Amino acid sequence: MKRSIIRGGAIAAAAALALTACSGGGEGGSSAGAEFTPTDTIRATLDIPATFDPMLGLSLPDFVLARQSFDTLVRKDEGGLVPGLAASWDSTPTSASFTLRDGATCSDGTPITATVVKNSLDALAGSAGSIVPQTFGGQVPTITADDAAGTVSLALETPWPYLVQALSTSSTGIVCPAGLADLEGLAAGHVEGAESGPYIQTAVEPGVRYTYELRDDYEMWPEWTSEVAGEPARTIEFVISPDTSATTNLVLDGQLDIAKIMPESMDRFADQAAYEVTPFLFSDFSLVFNEREGSPFVDQQLRTAVAQLIDREEFGQTTMQGTGEIATTLVSSQTQCVTGDADALIPQDAAAAAEALAGTKIRLVAPQIVGTNGAGNTYLQEILRAAGAEVELENVDVGTWISTVLTEPDAWDLTVYADLNFVGSLSSPITNFIGPGILEGGGNIGGAQAPEVERLFAESLTAADEEARCGALNAAADAIIADAHAVPLITDSFIYAQRPGFQVTMLGGSLDDHIFRIVGDGSGE
Repeated sequence: MKRSIIRGGAIAAAAALALTACSGGGEGGSSAGAEFTPTDTIRATLDIPATFDPMLGLSLPDFVLARQSFDTLVRKDEGGLVPGLAASWDSTPTSASFTLRDGATCSDGTPITATVVKNSLDALAGSAGSIVPQTFGGQVPTITADDAAGTVSLALETPWPYLVQALSTSSTGIVCPAGLADLEGLAAGHVEGAESGPYIQTAVEPGVRYTYELRDDYEMWPEWTSEVAGEPARTIEFVISPDTSATTNLVLDGQLDIAKIMPESMDRFADQAAYEVTPFLFSDFSLVFNEREGSPFVDQQLRTAVAQLIDREEFGQTTMQGTGEIATTLVSSQTQCVTGDADALIPQDAAAAAEALAGTKIRLVAPQIVGTNGAGNTYLQEILRAAGAEVELENVDVGTWISTVLTEPDAWDLTVYADLNFVGSLSSPITNFIGPGILEGGGNIGGAQAPEVERLFAESLTAADEEARCGALNAAADAIIADAHAVPLITDSFIYAQRPGFQVTMLGGSLDDHIFRIVGDGSGE
Protein backbone atom coordinates (compact mmCIF):
# COMPACT_ATOMS: atom_id res chain seq x y z
CA MET A 1 0.00 0.00 0.00
CA LYS A 2 1.27 3.48 -0.90
CA ARG A 3 0.61 6.78 0.79
CA SER A 4 1.20 10.32 -0.46
CA ILE A 5 4.87 11.17 -0.05
CA ILE A 6 4.16 14.80 0.62
CA ARG A 7 0.75 15.56 2.10
CA GLY A 8 1.85 14.95 5.68
CA GLY A 9 5.23 16.51 5.09
CA ALA A 10 3.88 19.73 3.65
CA ILE A 11 1.44 20.17 6.51
CA ALA A 12 4.08 19.27 9.09
CA ALA A 13 6.65 21.66 7.66
CA ALA A 14 4.11 24.47 7.70
CA ALA A 15 2.63 23.64 11.09
CA ALA A 16 6.02 23.32 12.73
CA LEU A 17 6.56 26.98 11.94
CA ALA A 18 3.50 27.91 13.97
CA LEU A 19 5.47 27.46 17.14
CA THR A 20 8.74 29.06 16.03
CA ALA A 21 7.39 32.58 15.52
CA CYS A 22 8.00 35.32 18.07
CA SER A 23 7.42 39.04 18.26
CA GLY A 24 10.45 41.29 18.56
CA GLY A 25 11.83 44.55 19.82
CA GLY A 26 12.32 46.05 23.22
CA GLU A 27 15.13 47.55 25.23
CA GLY A 28 16.43 47.25 28.74
CA GLY A 29 17.92 44.34 30.59
CA SER A 30 21.20 44.19 32.45
CA SER A 31 24.19 41.90 32.02
CA ALA A 32 23.90 40.28 35.43
CA GLY A 33 24.17 36.90 33.72
CA ALA A 34 27.66 37.54 32.31
CA GLU A 35 29.32 35.47 35.03
CA PHE A 36 29.13 31.67 34.94
CA THR A 37 28.19 29.99 38.20
CA PRO A 38 28.89 26.23 38.30
CA THR A 39 25.68 24.31 37.74
CA ASP A 40 24.36 21.04 36.34
CA THR A 41 21.20 22.66 34.90
CA ILE A 42 20.46 24.33 31.58
CA ARG A 43 17.48 26.64 31.23
CA ALA A 44 16.47 27.00 27.57
CA THR A 45 13.50 28.49 25.76
CA LEU A 46 10.87 26.46 23.92
CA ASP A 47 7.47 27.07 22.39
CA ILE A 48 4.47 25.15 23.67
CA PRO A 49 4.52 21.49 22.54
CA ALA A 50 1.44 19.73 21.18
CA THR A 51 2.40 16.13 22.00
CA PHE A 52 5.09 14.09 23.73
CA ASP A 53 4.70 11.10 21.41
CA PRO A 54 7.64 11.37 18.97
CA MET A 55 5.69 9.54 16.28
CA LEU A 56 2.93 12.18 16.29
CA GLY A 57 5.12 15.28 16.47
CA LEU A 58 3.84 18.17 14.40
CA SER A 59 5.59 21.28 15.69
CA LEU A 60 9.24 22.09 16.34
CA PRO A 61 8.95 21.89 20.16
CA ASP A 62 7.49 18.38 19.80
CA PHE A 63 10.57 17.34 17.85
CA VAL A 64 13.05 19.03 20.19
CA LEU A 65 11.54 17.32 23.24
CA ALA A 66 11.38 13.97 21.46
CA ARG A 67 15.12 14.23 20.83
CA GLN A 68 15.75 14.38 24.58
CA SER A 69 13.97 11.11 25.38
CA PHE A 70 14.01 8.92 22.29
CA ASP A 71 17.15 7.89 20.42
CA THR A 72 17.22 7.38 16.66
CA LEU A 73 19.16 4.77 14.73
CA VAL A 74 21.42 7.38 13.14
CA ARG A 75 22.24 11.05 13.76
CA LYS A 76 23.41 13.90 11.57
CA ASP A 77 26.94 15.27 11.77
CA GLU A 78 28.80 17.82 9.67
CA GLY A 79 30.28 15.03 7.57
CA GLY A 80 27.07 13.01 7.17
CA LEU A 81 25.30 10.38 9.24
CA VAL A 82 26.91 8.84 12.33
CA PRO A 83 25.90 5.99 14.65
CA GLY A 84 23.05 6.53 17.06
CA LEU A 85 21.45 3.32 18.27
CA ALA A 86 22.85 1.64 15.16
CA ALA A 87 26.57 0.87 14.98
CA SER A 88 26.52 0.41 11.20
CA TRP A 89 24.14 0.13 8.27
CA ASP A 90 23.85 -0.84 4.61
CA SER A 91 21.26 0.45 2.19
CA THR A 92 19.93 0.35 -1.34
CA PRO A 93 17.20 2.57 -2.83
CA THR A 94 14.60 0.02 -1.65
CA SER A 95 16.08 -1.32 1.59
CA ALA A 96 18.19 -0.65 4.65
CA SER A 97 19.74 -2.93 7.27
CA PHE A 98 21.02 -1.73 10.66
CA THR A 99 23.29 -3.50 13.13
CA LEU A 100 22.57 -2.24 16.63
CA ARG A 101 25.17 -1.06 19.13
CA ASP A 102 25.64 -3.28 22.15
CA GLY A 103 24.40 -2.28 25.56
CA ALA A 104 21.54 0.10 24.79
CA THR A 105 18.68 -0.08 27.28
CA CYS A 106 15.33 1.53 27.87
CA SER A 107 14.92 3.75 30.92
CA ASP A 108 13.43 0.82 32.86
CA GLY A 109 16.41 -1.40 32.03
CA THR A 110 14.77 -3.31 29.18
CA PRO A 111 17.45 -4.17 26.56
CA ILE A 112 16.92 -2.41 23.23
CA THR A 113 16.88 -5.43 20.97
CA ALA A 114 16.20 -5.64 17.27
CA THR A 115 12.61 -6.59 18.09
CA VAL A 116 12.18 -3.51 20.26
CA VAL A 117 13.38 -1.35 17.35
CA LYS A 118 11.17 -3.18 14.84
CA ASN A 119 8.07 -2.79 16.99
CA SER A 120 8.69 0.93 17.38
CA LEU A 121 9.25 1.49 13.66
CA ASP A 122 6.17 -0.60 12.82
CA ALA A 123 4.16 1.63 15.14
CA LEU A 124 5.59 4.72 13.47
CA ALA A 125 4.79 3.42 9.98
CA GLY A 126 1.20 2.71 11.02
CA SER A 127 0.70 6.01 12.82
CA ALA A 128 -0.78 9.28 11.64
CA GLY A 129 2.56 11.00 12.15
CA SER A 130 3.12 13.99 9.90
CA ILE A 131 6.69 12.98 8.98
CA VAL A 132 5.82 9.36 8.14
CA PRO A 133 5.37 9.95 4.37
CA GLN A 134 8.81 11.58 4.13
CA THR A 135 10.36 8.79 6.18
CA PHE A 136 9.19 5.84 4.10
CA GLY A 137 8.49 7.49 0.74
CA GLY A 138 4.73 7.20 1.07
CA GLN A 139 4.95 3.42 1.53
CA VAL A 140 4.41 0.95 4.36
CA PRO A 141 7.77 -0.77 4.93
CA THR A 142 8.28 -4.43 5.66
CA ILE A 143 10.41 -4.57 8.80
CA THR A 144 12.18 -7.67 10.13
CA ALA A 145 14.30 -8.22 13.23
CA ASP A 146 17.03 -10.71 14.10
CA ASP A 147 17.70 -10.50 17.84
CA ALA A 148 20.56 -12.98 17.72
CA ALA A 149 22.42 -10.95 15.10
CA GLY A 150 21.23 -7.62 16.46
CA THR A 151 19.98 -6.46 13.07
CA VAL A 152 16.87 -4.67 11.85
CA SER A 153 15.99 -4.60 8.15
CA LEU A 154 13.49 -2.46 6.24
CA ALA A 155 12.25 -3.18 2.71
CA LEU A 156 10.20 -0.94 0.41
CA GLU A 157 8.26 -1.80 -2.74
CA THR A 158 9.60 1.15 -4.74
CA PRO A 159 12.81 3.17 -4.45
CA TRP A 160 13.16 5.78 -1.70
CA PRO A 161 16.87 6.63 -1.41
CA TYR A 162 16.32 8.87 1.63
CA LEU A 163 15.26 6.14 4.04
CA VAL A 164 18.42 6.06 6.16
CA GLN A 165 18.68 9.85 6.20
CA ALA A 166 15.03 10.13 7.25
CA LEU A 167 15.67 7.77 10.17
CA SER A 168 17.82 10.48 11.73
CA THR A 169 14.80 12.71 12.42
CA SER A 170 13.56 12.82 16.01
CA SER A 171 10.09 11.62 15.03
CA THR A 172 11.68 8.21 14.30
CA GLY A 173 13.03 7.95 17.86
CA ILE A 174 12.65 4.45 19.28
CA VAL A 175 9.78 4.09 21.74
CA CYS A 176 10.34 1.28 24.22
CA PRO A 177 7.72 -1.41 24.97
CA ALA A 178 6.24 0.44 27.96
CA GLY A 179 5.51 3.44 25.75
CA LEU A 180 3.99 1.39 22.94
CA ALA A 181 1.72 -0.25 25.51
CA ASP A 182 0.34 3.15 26.56
CA LEU A 183 0.24 5.45 23.52
CA GLU A 184 -2.33 7.72 25.12
CA GLY A 185 -0.08 8.21 28.12
CA LEU A 186 2.92 8.68 25.83
CA ALA A 187 1.23 11.55 24.02
CA ALA A 188 0.19 13.14 27.31
CA GLY A 189 3.63 12.99 28.94
CA HIS A 190 5.98 10.62 30.68
CA VAL A 191 5.35 6.86 30.65
CA GLU A 192 7.74 5.05 32.95
CA GLY A 193 10.19 2.95 30.91
CA ALA A 194 9.19 4.43 27.52
CA GLU A 195 12.46 6.24 26.89
CA SER A 196 15.33 4.95 24.76
CA GLY A 197 17.26 8.22 25.00
CA PRO A 198 19.18 10.14 27.65
CA TYR A 199 16.50 12.18 29.40
CA ILE A 200 13.31 11.44 31.32
CA GLN A 201 10.54 13.98 31.65
CA THR A 202 10.13 14.59 35.39
CA ALA A 203 7.87 17.64 35.66
CA VAL A 204 5.40 19.55 33.52
CA GLU A 205 3.87 22.95 34.10
CA PRO A 206 1.75 23.23 30.93
CA GLY A 207 2.50 26.38 29.02
CA VAL A 208 5.19 27.36 31.54
CA ARG A 209 8.00 24.83 31.98
CA TYR A 210 8.98 21.25 31.02
CA THR A 211 11.73 19.57 33.04
CA TYR A 212 13.95 16.68 31.89
CA GLU A 213 16.45 14.72 34.02
CA LEU A 214 19.46 12.78 32.70
CA ARG A 215 19.36 9.00 33.21
CA ASP A 216 22.07 7.67 35.53
CA ASP A 217 22.60 4.60 33.36
CA TYR A 218 22.72 6.27 29.93
CA GLU A 219 25.85 5.74 27.81
CA MET A 220 24.62 5.64 24.18
CA TRP A 221 25.60 9.14 23.07
CA PRO A 222 25.96 9.40 19.27
CA GLU A 223 29.40 8.73 17.83
CA TRP A 224 29.87 12.27 16.58
CA THR A 225 32.94 13.03 14.50
CA SER A 226 32.54 16.76 15.09
CA GLU A 227 33.60 18.15 18.43
CA VAL A 228 30.68 18.69 20.78
CA ALA A 229 32.21 20.71 23.59
CA GLY A 230 31.13 20.58 27.22
CA GLU A 231 29.04 18.20 29.28
CA PRO A 232 25.37 17.20 29.13
CA ALA A 233 23.25 18.87 31.79
CA ARG A 234 21.88 16.80 34.63
CA THR A 235 18.67 18.82 34.28
CA ILE A 236 17.23 20.68 31.31
CA GLU A 237 14.41 23.12 32.01
CA PHE A 238 12.55 24.15 28.85
CA VAL A 239 10.89 27.47 29.60
CA ILE A 240 8.06 28.98 27.59
CA SER A 241 9.01 32.56 26.77
CA PRO A 242 7.01 33.81 23.79
CA ASP A 243 8.08 37.48 23.96
CA THR A 244 11.56 38.00 22.51
CA SER A 245 12.15 41.26 24.33
CA ALA A 246 11.47 39.59 27.66
CA THR A 247 13.53 36.57 26.56
CA THR A 248 16.54 38.74 25.82
CA ASN A 249 16.24 40.42 29.22
CA LEU A 250 16.12 37.02 30.93
CA VAL A 251 19.35 35.90 29.23
CA LEU A 252 21.13 39.13 30.08
CA ASP A 253 19.88 38.90 33.67
CA GLY A 254 21.08 35.32 34.02
CA GLN A 255 17.59 33.81 34.37
CA LEU A 256 17.88 31.89 31.09
CA ASP A 257 21.00 30.19 29.72
CA ILE A 258 20.12 29.51 26.08
CA ALA A 259 17.31 31.27 24.25
CA LYS A 260 15.94 31.81 20.76
CA ILE A 261 15.93 35.47 19.78
CA MET A 262 14.97 37.50 16.72
CA PRO A 263 17.49 39.45 14.59
CA GLU A 264 16.50 42.81 16.04
CA SER A 265 17.56 41.58 19.49
CA MET A 266 21.10 40.72 18.35
CA ASP A 267 22.28 44.32 18.79
CA ARG A 268 21.61 44.07 22.51
CA PHE A 269 24.46 41.56 22.77
CA ALA A 270 26.88 43.55 20.60
CA ASP A 271 28.72 45.04 23.59
CA GLN A 272 28.39 41.91 25.71
CA ALA A 273 31.54 40.01 24.81
CA ALA A 274 30.84 37.21 27.29
CA TYR A 275 27.67 36.17 25.46
CA GLU A 276 27.54 34.20 22.22
CA VAL A 277 24.88 34.70 19.56
CA THR A 278 24.75 31.94 16.95
CA PRO A 279 22.50 31.87 13.84
CA PHE A 280 21.68 28.43 12.44
CA LEU A 281 20.19 28.11 8.95
CA PHE A 282 16.60 27.02 9.37
CA SER A 283 13.53 27.34 7.12
CA ASP A 284 13.64 27.84 3.35
CA PHE A 285 11.47 30.71 2.07
CA SER A 286 10.19 30.60 -1.51
CA LEU A 287 7.39 32.31 -3.38
CA VAL A 288 4.87 29.70 -4.54
CA PHE A 289 2.15 30.43 -7.09
CA ASN A 290 -1.38 29.09 -7.25
CA GLU A 291 -1.52 27.78 -10.83
CA ARG A 292 -5.11 26.53 -10.72
CA GLU A 293 -7.84 27.93 -12.94
CA GLY A 294 -9.11 31.24 -11.58
CA SER A 295 -5.68 32.45 -10.49
CA PRO A 296 -3.72 34.82 -12.75
CA PHE A 297 -0.65 32.64 -12.27
CA VAL A 298 -1.89 29.97 -14.60
CA ASP A 299 0.01 32.27 -16.97
CA GLN A 300 3.76 31.54 -16.87
CA GLN A 301 4.48 35.03 -18.19
CA LEU A 302 2.93 36.58 -15.07
CA ARG A 303 4.82 34.18 -12.79
CA THR A 304 8.04 35.14 -14.56
CA ALA A 305 7.22 38.82 -14.10
CA VAL A 306 6.92 38.39 -10.34
CA ALA A 307 10.27 36.61 -10.29
CA GLN A 308 11.81 39.53 -12.22
CA LEU A 309 10.86 41.91 -9.39
CA ILE A 310 12.60 40.05 -6.57
CA ASP A 311 15.74 41.48 -5.00
CA ARG A 312 16.81 38.64 -2.70
CA GLU A 313 19.36 40.74 -0.84
CA GLU A 314 16.74 43.36 -0.03
CA PHE A 315 14.23 40.70 0.98
CA GLY A 316 16.86 39.11 3.26
CA GLN A 317 17.58 42.43 4.95
CA THR A 318 13.88 43.14 5.40
CA THR A 319 13.07 39.78 6.93
CA MET A 320 16.21 38.68 8.80
CA GLN A 321 18.50 41.74 8.79
CA GLY A 322 20.99 39.81 6.67
CA THR A 323 21.37 36.89 9.08
CA GLY A 324 19.89 34.37 6.65
CA GLU A 325 21.33 32.91 3.46
CA ILE A 326 20.38 34.25 0.04
CA ALA A 327 18.83 31.41 -1.95
CA THR A 328 20.28 29.92 -5.11
CA THR A 329 17.78 27.04 -5.16
CA LEU A 330 14.85 25.73 -3.12
CA VAL A 331 16.96 24.66 -0.12
CA SER A 332 19.93 25.91 1.88
CA SER A 333 23.56 25.37 0.96
CA GLN A 334 23.82 22.80 3.78
CA THR A 335 21.41 20.46 2.03
CA GLN A 336 22.62 17.33 0.33
CA CYS A 337 23.21 17.71 -3.44
CA VAL A 338 23.23 21.52 -3.48
CA THR A 339 25.85 22.93 -5.86
CA GLY A 340 25.31 26.66 -5.35
CA ASP A 341 24.70 27.10 -9.08
CA ALA A 342 22.25 29.98 -9.55
CA ASP A 343 21.88 29.82 -13.36
CA ALA A 344 18.20 28.86 -13.17
CA LEU A 345 17.23 32.02 -11.25
CA ILE A 346 15.24 34.48 -13.34
CA PRO A 347 17.20 37.77 -13.58
CA GLN A 348 15.72 41.01 -12.27
CA ASP A 349 14.00 43.16 -14.88
CA ALA A 350 11.63 45.65 -13.26
CA ALA A 351 10.57 47.24 -16.55
CA ALA A 352 9.54 43.96 -18.15
CA ALA A 353 7.77 42.93 -14.95
CA ALA A 354 5.78 46.17 -14.79
CA GLU A 355 4.69 45.79 -18.42
CA ALA A 356 3.34 42.30 -17.71
CA LEU A 357 1.83 42.88 -14.26
CA ALA A 358 0.03 46.20 -14.78
CA GLY A 359 -3.55 45.85 -13.54
CA THR A 360 -3.17 42.20 -12.41
CA LYS A 361 -5.17 41.44 -9.28
CA ILE A 362 -3.19 39.32 -6.81
CA ARG A 363 -4.27 37.80 -3.50
CA LEU A 364 -1.09 37.39 -1.46
CA VAL A 365 -1.56 35.19 1.61
CA ALA A 366 1.52 34.73 3.78
CA PRO A 367 2.45 33.93 7.40
CA GLN A 368 3.51 36.63 9.84
CA ILE A 369 6.78 34.78 10.53
CA VAL A 370 8.25 36.14 7.28
CA GLY A 371 10.20 38.81 9.14
CA THR A 372 8.96 40.50 12.27
CA ASN A 373 5.19 40.88 11.99
CA GLY A 374 5.39 39.76 8.37
CA ALA A 375 7.71 42.53 7.18
CA GLY A 376 8.76 40.41 4.21
CA ASN A 377 5.15 40.06 3.10
CA THR A 378 4.66 43.82 3.20
CA TYR A 379 7.83 44.25 1.14
CA LEU A 380 6.45 41.91 -1.53
CA GLN A 381 3.14 43.73 -1.58
CA GLU A 382 4.92 47.06 -2.06
CA ILE A 383 7.13 45.95 -4.96
CA LEU A 384 4.18 44.30 -6.71
CA ARG A 385 2.11 47.45 -6.32
CA ALA A 386 4.99 49.55 -7.61
CA ALA A 387 4.95 47.34 -10.71
CA GLY A 388 1.27 48.18 -11.27
CA ALA A 389 -0.40 45.11 -9.75
CA GLU A 390 -3.42 45.37 -7.46
CA VAL A 391 -2.38 43.41 -4.38
CA GLU A 392 -4.60 42.30 -1.50
CA LEU A 393 -2.36 41.12 1.35
CA GLU A 394 -3.50 38.73 4.06
CA ASN A 395 -0.64 38.83 6.56
CA VAL A 396 -1.90 36.13 8.92
CA ASP A 397 -0.93 33.83 11.76
CA VAL A 398 0.54 30.48 10.76
CA GLY A 399 -2.61 28.51 11.56
CA THR A 400 -4.71 30.68 9.25
CA TRP A 401 -2.01 30.50 6.58
CA ILE A 402 -1.94 26.70 6.70
CA SER A 403 -5.71 26.51 6.52
CA THR A 404 -5.95 28.92 3.59
CA VAL A 405 -3.06 27.77 1.40
CA LEU A 406 -3.35 24.03 1.97
CA THR A 407 -7.12 23.61 2.18
CA GLU A 408 -8.69 26.57 0.31
CA PRO A 409 -7.24 26.44 -3.22
CA ASP A 410 -9.62 29.13 -4.50
CA ALA A 411 -8.69 31.69 -1.82
CA TRP A 412 -5.17 32.73 -2.81
CA ASP A 413 -2.86 33.44 -5.75
CA LEU A 414 0.59 33.85 -4.23
CA THR A 415 2.23 32.83 -0.95
CA VAL A 416 5.57 32.83 0.80
CA TYR A 417 6.08 29.17 1.58
CA ALA A 418 8.28 28.49 4.59
CA ASP A 419 9.59 24.95 4.27
CA LEU A 420 11.13 23.05 7.19
CA ASN A 421 13.20 20.38 5.49
CA PHE A 422 13.71 17.97 8.39
CA VAL A 423 15.06 15.17 6.23
CA GLY A 424 17.57 17.57 4.67
CA SER A 425 17.19 16.53 1.05
CA LEU A 426 16.71 18.49 -2.15
CA SER A 427 13.96 15.98 -2.94
CA SER A 428 11.72 17.38 -0.21
CA PRO A 429 10.71 20.71 -1.80
CA ILE A 430 10.53 19.23 -5.31
CA THR A 431 7.61 17.04 -4.26
CA ASN A 432 5.66 20.22 -3.47
CA PHE A 433 5.29 20.79 -7.22
CA ILE A 434 4.39 17.38 -8.62
CA GLY A 435 1.51 14.93 -8.41
CA PRO A 436 -1.97 15.59 -7.08
CA GLY A 437 -2.88 18.52 -4.88
CA ILE A 438 -3.16 18.53 -1.09
CA LEU A 439 -6.93 17.96 -1.09
CA GLU A 440 -6.51 15.05 -3.50
CA GLY A 441 -4.12 13.30 -1.14
CA GLY A 442 -0.92 14.59 -2.71
CA GLY A 443 1.50 17.38 -1.93
CA ASN A 444 1.27 19.74 -4.91
CA ILE A 445 0.76 23.03 -3.09
CA GLY A 446 -0.08 25.26 -6.02
CA GLY A 447 -1.42 22.73 -8.51
CA ALA A 448 1.64 23.09 -10.73
CA GLN A 449 1.71 21.20 -14.02
CA ALA A 450 5.36 20.22 -14.44
CA PRO A 451 5.78 16.93 -16.34
CA GLU A 452 9.51 17.48 -16.86
CA VAL A 453 9.98 17.91 -13.12
CA GLU A 454 8.03 14.71 -12.49
CA ARG A 455 10.20 12.85 -14.98
CA LEU A 456 13.42 14.09 -13.42
CA PHE A 457 12.23 13.32 -9.90
CA ALA A 458 11.31 9.78 -10.92
CA GLU A 459 14.74 9.46 -12.53
CA SER A 460 16.39 10.53 -9.27
CA LEU A 461 14.66 7.72 -7.34
CA THR A 462 16.15 5.05 -9.58
CA ALA A 463 19.54 6.66 -10.19
CA ALA A 464 22.52 4.33 -10.15
CA ASP A 465 24.55 6.41 -7.71
CA GLU A 466 24.51 9.61 -5.67
CA GLU A 467 26.09 11.70 -8.42
CA ALA A 468 23.36 10.74 -10.87
CA ARG A 469 20.66 11.21 -8.22
CA CYS A 470 21.93 14.67 -7.34
CA GLY A 471 22.15 15.57 -11.01
CA ALA A 472 18.51 14.67 -11.59
CA LEU A 473 17.37 16.50 -8.44
CA ASN A 474 19.25 19.66 -9.39
CA ALA A 475 17.80 19.52 -12.88
CA ALA A 476 14.30 19.14 -11.41
CA ALA A 477 14.79 22.07 -9.03
CA ASP A 478 16.19 24.18 -11.87
CA ALA A 479 13.13 23.41 -14.00
CA ILE A 480 10.83 24.52 -11.17
CA ILE A 481 12.72 27.79 -10.86
CA ALA A 482 13.26 28.51 -14.57
CA ASP A 483 9.56 27.90 -15.35
CA ALA A 484 8.59 30.14 -12.42
CA HIS A 485 6.64 27.58 -10.45
CA ALA A 486 8.53 28.97 -7.45
CA VAL A 487 10.92 31.80 -6.70
CA PRO A 488 13.64 30.99 -4.13
CA LEU A 489 14.11 33.80 -1.60
CA ILE A 490 16.25 33.05 1.47
CA THR A 491 16.91 30.49 4.15
CA ASP A 492 16.16 32.25 7.42
CA SER A 493 18.04 31.76 10.68
CA PHE A 494 17.16 30.22 14.03
CA ILE A 495 19.17 32.49 16.33
CA TYR A 496 20.30 31.31 19.76
CA ALA A 497 21.71 33.62 22.43
CA GLN A 498 23.94 31.74 24.90
CA ARG A 499 24.97 32.92 28.32
CA PRO A 500 28.62 32.39 29.35
CA GLY A 501 29.24 28.74 30.19
CA PHE A 502 26.50 27.34 27.93
CA GLN A 503 26.44 26.26 24.30
CA VAL A 504 23.99 24.90 21.74
CA THR A 505 24.97 23.08 18.54
CA MET A 506 22.96 21.96 15.50
CA LEU A 507 25.10 19.62 13.39
CA GLY A 508 24.83 18.83 9.70
CA GLY A 509 21.92 21.16 9.00
CA SER A 510 19.67 19.25 11.39
CA LEU A 511 16.61 21.33 12.31
CA ASP A 512 15.35 19.21 15.19
CA ASP A 513 18.61 18.18 16.88
CA HIS A 514 19.50 21.02 19.27
CA ILE A 515 22.42 19.79 21.37
CA PHE A 516 22.61 21.66 24.69
CA ARG A 517 25.84 21.58 26.72
CA ILE A 518 27.45 23.18 29.77
CA VAL A 519 30.91 24.40 28.72
CA GLY A 520 31.84 26.56 31.72
CA ASP A 521 33.96 25.74 34.74
CA GLY A 522 36.56 23.86 32.73
CA SER A 523 34.11 21.48 31.02
CA GLY A 524 34.91 22.66 27.53
CA GLU A 525 35.09 26.45 27.53
